Amino acid sequence: MAGLKRKQDKSLSNGRKKPKVDSSADKKKLQKSTSKHSKKAAQPVTAESHDDEWDDEVGSSDDEEYGGVGLDVDGAMELHKPTQGDDSKGEKTAEDVAKARASRQEQKRLIAERKQAKPMGEVIQKSKKIWEQMRRKDISKEERRKKLEEHQQMIRGQIKDLVFKHDASRVVQTALKYGSKSIREEVAQELKGTYVNLAQSSYGKYLVVKAMHYGTPETKKMVADEFLGHVKKLIKHREACFVIEDIYNQFGTREQKARMVREFYGLEFAVFGKNGGADPSLKKILEQSPEKRAVIMKHLLELLTAVVGKGAIFFGIVHKAMLEYVLNVQPGTTDATEFVELVKEHGTEIAFTKDGAQVMMRCLALGNAKDRKAIIKNLKPVAHQMAVHENAHMLLLTLMDVVDDTVLVNKSIFTELQQHILDLATNRFGRIPLLYPFVGRMTRLLPPTAIGQVQEMDPIREATSKKDPEVRRSELRTHLSPAVLQAIADHAVELVQDSFGCQFIAEVLLGSSGDKSAALNAVAALATGDPNSESHVVATAAGGRMLKTLVAGGHYNSKEKRVELIDPPLGFHVILYNEIQDNINEWATGVGSFVVVSLLEASGFAQQAQLQETLRKHRNVISQAAEEGNKGCKVILEKL
Repeated sequence: MAGLKRKQDKSLSNGRKKPKVDSSADKKKLQKSTSKHSKKAAQPVTAESHDDEWDDEVGSSDDEEYGGVGLDVDGAMELHKPTQGDDSKGEKTAEDVAKARASRQEQKRLIAERKQAKPMGEVIQKSKKIWEQMRRKDISKEERRKKLEEHQQMIRGQIKDLVFKHDASRVVQTALKYGSKSIREEVAQELKGTYVNLAQSSYGKYLVVKAMHYGTPETKKMVADEFLGHVKKLIKHREACFVIEDIYNQFGTREQKARMVREFYGLEFAVFGKNGGADPSLKKILEQSPEKRAVIMKHLLELLTAVVGKGAIFFGIVHKAMLEYVLNVQPGTTDATEFVELVKEHGTEIAFTKDGAQVMMRCLALGNAKDRKAIIKNLKPVAHQMAVHENAHMLLLTLMDVVDDTVLVNKSIFTELQQHILDLATNRFGRIPLLYPFVGRMTRLLPPTAIGQVQEMDPIREATSKKDPEVRRSELRTHLSPAVLQAIADHAVELVQDSFGCQFIAEVLLGSSGDKSAALNAVAALATGDPNSESHVVATAAGGRMLKTLVAGGHYNSKEKRVELIDPPLGFHVILYNEIQDNINEWATGVGSFVVVSLLEASGFAQQAQLQETLRKHRNVISQAAEEGNKGCKVILEKL
């Protein structure tokens, strides 16, 4: 075939007008120019290349893709440039242009013949022409439906042969995207038995995913079933690993996902507990087969090591397998040491999934001081992104719980968070790492499930950490307090615009250490003016709660029916009263009435008697407001 190609290329070159060459230098230049084009013509005519890109998307010429000469009109004319000794003096004659045009037409004809000569060539070319029409955005639904039916009629029974060819695979993908339910099911059924091979193709993997994405639940299950038993191999494959991940995350049933994970333990366990009521966890398998523990753990660690080496560590199914492994190791064992060594440099790739965050939490708890330092160094650049992430912020809490070197935590993590305090303080998840040293494991900051997760690290911490938890937490508060107090002093106005910001102010002022005067004055200054205006801090429920809590000097314990006062006392009631006493009547009869109640109940408030005397002068107005439905006014009257 190579000889045939050379003859064809030679016949094309015979039709060209050879330029005159007057010097050896010009000869070398011409030889160099023609040699470039001859290299493109060295491919066999019938050779298939699955790596070719689409002509209409990438812009590669048909000449190059199918082994043609690869010259455009400009390239053809380049060979006809006259030299200095040419009598034409650089001007192209009409004859030259006509010959170049004829040469180009001949090339196109040869390319078309070569395409037709390839296996399924005629079907592919017809299919592509229909595809060009049915994928257009401006086509009507009815017209597209007709084109899809025409296309399906043409490829019926030949889909398996078509999808392994690059261009035809894209056509079938479009049919799945726009086709009717019957067309989608027909395509999916005809491809049955080929999905594993398709997934290993750089272009076929997209067809597999589309078959599940647009298919019925039965189709999804059928396709996913074909991959059971191949997970161990495919998760390390450059292309197929993405299909495995999509099945695990989106398309697989609960049973299929469990069986996929069990393949990491060994193929013999993939069918363990096939019925839906069985426990799919590694712990259950080890309980039923304790004699196989060493073999299973070794096999799982070796597979995870290979997966990490292949760069597939960021997949959710891998994180699930890692979690199953780390849940079944004991602190101080070789299994624990080897696993921490494997993943400690990959925290940024693991920490952002639900299972991955728990893996890194346990690695922090299991590791020694050197391991923890390496993990923190890896996490430092993404500390801000972790803080605002639904899963990753939990890792920062464990980091504060188990790392004895609080100076390292401050330099590596707190310094990163301090650059984004305003964003974090008003973020649903970002506020949690900032407030954790001040609040701890309280339900007003953490949901019960999150509290349970961090509590699971306590037994491991007892075996691997030396510092007392309360001492560690006190040191963290000392490191973080100056920055958060300064943020409140400088940005109190911005913070109170958000309910999370109000919570941030209250928790920091109650739980931090150091000089709080600037922050307290900044918050109290917000209370000046008419409390009944819409823009006033007390006009929002969150703002009112914040002021009441700060006036009380601590959080109210509903079980013990008392306020848990902080030591030393906050003293906010005095600062606030000095700001609002000129408008105390408006506070007592408006939305700020419960703040006034807090002032009347506040412990250690020296001006309480003065406040009561002032309120008695306005008893009639307060009574009228109480009759109109102000519950705070009713309580004020009781206090008076």
